[in-house]
Amino acid sequence: MQKLDLNNPDTRQALLLERIEAGKNLVACEISDELQVSIDTIRRDLIALEKQGALKRVKGGAIRADKKLLPMVERLKEMPDWLAKSEGVFTELLANSPSMFLDGGTSVLFFARQIPMGYKGQIITPSPLIAAVLLEKRIEVILIGGTLRPLGGIATGAEAIRSLSKSLTDIAVLGTCGLDPDFGLSADDTEEAAVKQIMAENAGRVVVLASAEKLNIRSAHQVVPCTDIDTLVTSGIKEMTAVYKAFEIEVLHV
Repeated sequence: MQKLDLNNPDTRQALLLERIEAGKNLVACEISDELQVSIDTIRRDLIALEKQGALKRVKGGAIRADKKLLPMVERLKEMPDWLAKSEGVFTELLANSPSMFLDGGTSVLFFARQIPMGYKGQIITPSPLIAAVLLEKRIEVILIGGTLRPLGGIATGAEAIRSLSKSLTDIAVLGTCGLDPDFGLSADDTEEAAVKQIMAENAGRVVVLASAEKLNIRSAHQVVPCTDIDTLVTSGIKEMTAVYKAFEIEVLHV
């Protein structure tokens, strides 16, 4: 087996890129020790890869670059196919959930469409799109008002926070822009993050829907740490989700 020329920046950067694409976070000091090059060399490699849009530098290393999230109305054209085999998982969640908070976003909208017509529980949501789906199913729904944000298509602001703070439910089903073991559940929009946070705080159980591409990355605004998450529904492989079990999170693969 040919030995890699780690003095060649193209070789090092290809190695780093392979790891970041596999969903691994890069810690500069650890990579420096492993590759036997200076930490300044690794920093220059990370800067070069960041300029290419391959990763995002953070203190001490780098994480996978976030893909720019399109507004909810545009994402409606491409419903999340990763949830296509989730029917059994959703049936189990619904069986033990007489009341729910439902977040916005395409994954939670997909979840709402799987709720059967005979569901007798009460649902509270800041998403008009989800409320309309539930109305068609003759399900009792409370629509939270406020200023609509385009990314997740949910109501935000003081009015939304005030209404949600006065409600309690058995579970909160939340979408995600990013889920990272150190940073927790995160969102791209600060106003949406605040709404998600109050739903998580006022629910007996927090369920997060996250496709594989959302795992092990951070968005700008923390919603809750991993210690506050009870269940993760994901398309990520077991190697990607093993770290979350350390937080006693129930991981359901679909």
